Amino acid sequence: MFKQITNLHGDEIYLITSLWIFLVFFILVACMLVWMKKEHVNYMSDIPFDDAEEKNEEPLNRN
Repeated sequence: MFKQITNLHGDEIYLITSLWIFLVFFILVACMLVWMKKEHVNYMSDIPFDDAEEKNEEPLNRN
């Protein structure tokens, strides 16, 4: 199995490119989450409960 990985014959560019895309995407997502404002996170987390209140329904229990 490891011989297939070591004998790429020029196809390593696909592996390197996919690794960089993966790393850049998750680094950007992590930075976005770190810099996101706490008020925005609270607003987004309360959206499902606001809809239930508008319909005069019992909201789900939040633990």
